[in-house]
Amino acid sequence: MSQRLQSIFYFLAAVMLAMLFFLPFASFYGDFHTFDLFGHGITSPDNWEQGASPFSMTFSLPILILTVTAMILSGYLAMGLFRAVKMSQFLKLAKIARVDIIVIVACIAALLGYSYFIIPKMAQSVDITIAEPTFRLGIAFPLVALLLVIAATSALKKDIKKVRATDRIR
Repeated sequence: MSQRLQSIFYFLAAVMLAMLFFLPFASFYGDFHTFDLFGHGITSPDNWEQGASPFSMTFSLPILILTVTAMILSGYLAMGLFRAVKMSQFLKLAKIARVDIIVIVACIAALLGYSYFIIPKMAQSVDITIAEPTFRLGIAFPLVALLLVIAATSALKKDIKKVRATDRIR
């Protein structure tokens, strides 16, 4: 079985999603303020004289939850494949892999939704002018993670078919 290669793919997907905590997904440049969108939320290196930044931690909580959930699911799949021996364990991991794909797609949709719709509207509501989002290196990480999880999941399905075929021979 090629379980080890799939485990590496799932682990790399988890690492790619973890990189969103360190490298920005998108940046927003304005006249006086700059914002960066990470996997954990929105940060601003600017000093805010008249109070706090309009983007609080609870504002970007959905992004944080989706990123962490996708990262945990990918890590669980990577570790679970090393222990999987029975067919029921493989089927359980296949179901979790489908959920992981859905969560990663939701994470990408949330990041793009925040970039194009939510952050500009919120900035506009507090009279901050910002330009369109400038996508940074972090945009590639969730997309690569999605491709890795899809590749590993398709290989996992092939392994399940092989196990079923060998069970019929016995």
